[in-house]
Amino acid sequence: MSVMSGVNAEMRARVEMLLMQPLAGLARRRGTTAEAHDKALARLRDWLSYMSDDNLRAMVDLIARHAVKGVWPEEGLIRSWAMTLQCPPPRDSAYAQSLIRSAMGRQAMAEGWAVELFQVAKKLGPPPGKYIIARLRQDADANRHKRRVIRENIEVGRATLAEKDWLAAWHQDLAEIEAIQAAVTEEGTAA
Repeated sequence: MSVMSGVNAEMRARVEMLLMQPLAGLARRRGTTAEAHDKALARLRDWLSYMSDDNLRAMVDLIARHAVKGVWPEEGLIRSWAMTLQCPPPRDSAYAQSLIRSAMGRQAMAEGWAVELFQVAKKLGPPPGKYIIARLRQDADANRHKRRVIRENIEVGRATLAEKDWLAAWHQDLAEIEAIQAAVTEEGTAA
């Protein structure tokens, strides 16, 4: 699954208009075939589609400034600059999804700390050690209590918008975890 598997034609067209067209005068790198150059631009078009309009415009300036002798900078540099300006949405974290598919992710789901594991994986990256896992279990206990309090507040009409948003985000992460793990189960039974 690619990082930007949900990229649609409208998103690509926005990147084309705001980034690619203003940079149309740049040449391909020396030693790069036209086909390889076109593929790199297509990957960038997809990958950069998560960026806001303002950040795409900022990328035009950044790329143009670094276009030595009117040549496109390397794709990896452009991606790095883009992530510095605006991080990709965490939902596209291949590492977090991989961790949730793993034995640790299944264990976390069974023991009730999968959402906390998913959230830390999206933020930090590397596999958590014993200390972090212990903290995640504590956080999961605290979050169980927090969810119960928020649900009670919702029932009596006292829940704040921030509480409702937090609960919705928690459930959204849980739904994503369940979908990731269900896909693994389906792949395993389809084989």
